[in-house]
Amino acid sequence: MKTLLPLLVLFCCLPLAAFAQAPVNYDDVGVIINTNDTNSVAIGEYFASERGVPARNIIRIDAPPQETITGGQFDTVRAEIEAYLVSTGLVDSLNYLVTTKGVPLRVNYGGTLIQPDARNASFDAEIMLILGDNASHIGRNTLIIPPNSVRAHQYFMKDEPFKRSGIIPGTSPPRTYDMFLTTRLTGLTREDAIALVDRSGPFTFVDKDSAMFVFDRDPRPIQLVPYDSNLAVAGAMVGSLGWNVLLNEDSVFVTDQRNVIGYASWGSNDHYDHHYTTKARPRNHWLPGSLAETYVSTSARNFTPGQTGGQSRIADLIEEGCTGASGYVFEPYSVALTWVNILFDRYLRGYNLAESYYMSNPTISWMAVVVGDPKSSIITEIPPLPDPRIVAPATACVGASLVLQAEDVAEGWQRWFLGDSLTVINSGGPYDDTHPLWAGDGATLSTIPTQTGEVTFTFMNENFIGRRFTESAVTVLPELVVSLTMSADTVYLDENPEVRFDATAQGAISWEWTFGDGANGSTQSPTHTYSRVGTYPVSVRVSDGTCETTARDTVYVRDTRPRVVPDPDALAFGDVRVYAQIDRTVSVRNNLPLAVDLQSVSIEGDDAALFTLAPLSLPVSIDGGSSLDLTVTYAPQDTGMHAATMQIIVSSQAAPLIVQLRGHGIPTSTGIADDPPAASAPTLGRNYPNPFASRTVIPFVLPARAHVRLSIYDALGRRIAVIADGMMDAGPQTALWSAGETISGSVLCVLEANGQRVTRRMTIVR
Repeated sequence: MKTLLPLLVLFCCLPLAAFAQAPVNYDDVGVIINTNDTNSVAIGEYFASERGVPARNIIRIDAPPQETITGGQFDTVRAEIEAYLVSTGLVDSLNYLVTTKGVPLRVNYGGTLIQPDARNASFDAEIMLILGDNASHIGRNTLIIPPNSVRAHQYFMKDEPFKRSGIIPGTSPPRTYDMFLTTRLTGLTREDAIALVDRSGPFTFVDKDSAMFVFDRDPRPIQLVPYDSNLAVAGAMVGSLGWNVLLNEDSVFVTDQRNVIGYASWGSNDHYDHHYTTKARPRNHWLPGSLAETYVSTSARNFTPGQTGGQSRIADLIEEGCTGASGYVFEPYSVALTWVNILFDRYLRGYNLAESYYMSNPTISWMAVVVGDPKSSIITEIPPLPDPRIVAPATACVGASLVLQAEDVAEGWQRWFLGDSLTVINSGGPYDDTHPLWAGDGATLSTIPTQTGEVTFTFMNENFIGRRFTESAVTVLPELVVSLTMSADTVYLDENPEVRFDATAQGAISWEWTFGDGANGSTQSPTHTYSRVGTYPVSVRVSDGTCETTARDTVYVRDTRPRVVPDPDALAFGDVRVYAQIDRTVSVRNNLPLAVDLQSVSIEGDDAALFTLAPLSLPVSIDGGSSLDLTVTYAPQDTGMHAATMQIIVSSQAAPLIVQLRGHGIPTSTGIADDPPAASAPTLGRNYPNPFASRTVIPFVLPARAHVRLSIYDALGRRIAVIADGMMDAGPQTALWSAGETISGSVLCVLEANGQRVTRRMTIVR
């Protein structure tokens, strides 16, 4: 036997997989029959009938009735199989292919049995790769990748049920297995193959107490030591599970064992087999469901009676009564051998024959043949008919999680449906995720009801003994609707950062608050004071004793509140000569993100008449982040300190903005405070009476003949009257103004003459 460094394989012994007792059908198995061989026809049709394989899954080919074909002949048969699978739509629904005695056994691209062309392969190892991403390996030497490493197929060493479209764990982007697990129904005779079918199949019962595993080591193996060590590893693993194990490590070649369920040896490569038997035949009594592997390079080279030359054959094991075996049609290198520690670990945990062999044999487009019904499996106990029950709450709530738990569940299929069991059954099978009322898999169902009323759930538990349905009704109540209110969603540390909360829900009896800063509350209307700047998620879980729901909001805590402010908040006009005037500017700054309206501006105080505001049309909008400038004029009429208060009303703030006004009247250049102003300037005297109720006299002096306009403005800067508008002679003048229905308060009298403007405040009191 040629050698090549093998892969390092680890195993773990896990409990029997939950799927192990699930019902099995053969809808995903395709059977290949060679119409030119009567054995193939008989065996294939018998198997299809016994296992209930659908008629359309039978693939009939026109192939040479011989074990060895050329590469060209294989290409013709391959095209025939692919065309059938595509035309019938079976490509994506089959997971397994079964070949039969009479279908070609191997493809010879050249060389000899002992020194084959590296492209040579078993027929089954090539067919398993058709119609997928792995098809490029067919007819090529793709197993051995220099230097001395191996390209293994994707299912090797996996530990999950096989599905051709299943996602290979750990692949990115995700890839599927994209191959068919292929096994062969064969033997030395047609009768051997028929008998193999009869003693195999899903859930073959094995009496564990009397069954025996035989692992026959060679004390001086001529092959790679790891494979001999695997026999000991497999024996220890099987023994740890409570099975009877014969692990032979001396020079005796073990024969004539009873009730063998598992067997592995060096076959004719054992140094001592010829002392005890012929052609390494163990002459065992085999149990139905038994598996075997021999470390023999050409153990599947033929299944023809009388052709016993060369190494030992697995055909002789099948004749003795073994149910499944792997072998090799050409010299395969030792890397092609099956790792028996993996094989029996998987098989004893409930995987079927095909899954167990392919998880333990790495080769792709190579020499291996797996003999047996692909879905054969064994059990050691006959399970009872499932009799599950459902644990579920009597009531649930719309929008809340509802969990139903099935108990006393048997291994096998565990599936949930929406509706009572009669409705589910009347809707017809299959009872899987394609069923119109399917709700989920497993013993636990988590769902969120969306409608009120009584809802019935059905749980189905099925194993290969049978199926049982059980149901449970749940009353779904209306969702608990919560109204969460807050006194403010934004508070400021420079003010009172306190928020009053309230959660209202009909019938509520408990409240669980979290305020986002580590504090909690349990009353309906708590008050909480924040102490740090931040954004705090607030939630309250409210319950009425049956239903509960959670409402959420957010509180924003800021350091200082943005405001509308005057800049500056005090205007100092300094020293101003009597009868002169000076302007100053107040900027109203809007630090808020939104626009506000400046609604009114007034100047109050005993000296308010000396301070006048430039007219503007109110209200005035001030955009967020912008400013509005107000011009204030100070015009002293006598010497001394003068003071007034400017009040600004904006829409965002209840209290007015206050600006203090201060000015100092000083004597004119003559030093006489009462000196009249320069001849070129008009003067506006104090009106009398002042304050007044309805009428007042306004005196003024013109230094020269001029066009005169004498106007009255209200506190908002709106012109409400024009008393004089025309040419007047130089000298003292008077004007009479009747206030009419003008409301109480301050008004401005504005004299415009000779290009100059003089203002005086007057007060109406009613």
